[in-house]
Amino acid sequence: MHEALRPLGEIRALRDPVLLAAFVGFTDTTGGAAAALGYLAERWKAKPLAEIDPEPFYDFTVQRPRVRLEDGERVLDWPVNRFFVASPQGAQRDFVLLNGIEPHLRWKTFTGIIEEVLRAVGSTTSITLGAQPAGVPHTRPVPVTLSASHSEFERLFGLEAPASRYQGQTGIVGVLNLHLRTQGWKNASLWALAPHYLTVGPNPNIGLSLLRLVDKAFGTRTPLDGLDEQIEEFDAKVREVVAESSEAAQYVRQLEEQYDANRPTTPALPEERAELPSTEDLLSDLERFLKRQRGDEGPGRGAE
Repeated sequence: MHEALRPLGEIRALRDPVLLAAFVGFTDTTGGAAAALGYLAERWKAKPLAEIDPEPFYDFTVQRPRVRLEDGERVLDWPVNRFFVASPQGAQRDFVLLNGIEPHLRWKTFTGIIEEVLRAVGSTTSITLGAQPAGVPHTRPVPVTLSASHSEFERLFGLEAPASRYQGQTGIVGVLNLHLRTQGWKNASLWALAPHYLTVGPNPNIGLSLLRLVDKAFGTRTPLDGLDEQIEEFDAKVREVVAESSEAAQYVRQLEEQYDANRPTTPALPEERAELPSTEDLLSDLERFLKRQRGDEGPGRGAE
C-alpha cells in the first residue's frame, strides 16, 4: 500500500463491494453530495477502513485547516479523505464509502491510491455522487442525471445515461472514473441538480434525491427520517426569506414555471454547465440569512 494511506481497520476482501464516493469541490461545490454520503455512513453503521494523508495532496494556503474546541482544548481539522466499509441490510454485497475533498496536487497518485484500496477489497464497480448548480427551484424535487460506462446502470437507477460529447476541464470525479475505466472497472456518476441560488452549506434535498436512488439500485432501506427533519428546517428558513423579498419570490416563480414546463430529465453534466444568472444582488438577503444561520458571519471569525 502507498505510504500516504493509513489503515484504520482491516483491509481485506469483501462481498462484491461497490465504491460510493463524493468529493467536495468542483463537482460538489456546497458539499450536498458529501453530506449525503456522510449520512449514509452513519445510518449504515459504516466502520472506518483507511484514510489518505492530506500532506502530499493539498495546498494548505488554499484549503486551510480549521481549528475548533474539543473538551476545552484547541484541535486542528485537516482535509480528510476517509474510506468506510458498510454491510447494510437488504443488500447482497458490501460497500466502500469514500468521503473526501477534491485534492489540489498529484491527482494521478491520489487516484492510484484509491485504486489500490479497491483492488485490495475486490471491488470492480464504482459510483460517484455529485451536485451541480442549476436553474431549478428549491420548491421542486431535486432532479438527478446519470452518466455511466455500462447500460446496466440505467436499469439499476431507472435513469437514462445520455452520451456526453464534452471536451474541456474536468474534476477529480472525471479523472477517477476515466482512470478506473481504463483498468476495467464499471462506473457511474449520479449528479443532483441543486438550486444555484442556495450556495451556503449542504442542501439536504440533494441527499434525499441521491439516497433514494442508491436504495432503488441496491435494495437497501436507508432510514431517511433524519433527512426529512433537516429538509423541513432548511426549507422553512428559505421560505422565510423568499417571502420577504418580492424580487426573490418572482425569480423562484419563474424557475417553477420553467421546471414544470420542461421537467428536466437529461440536464447537462457538470462539465457542461450553462451560464447562470448571478445571485449576488438578486438573492443577497437569502444568502446572508443562511450564512447567519450557519454561523459563517460575525465578528471574530477565524481569529486565533
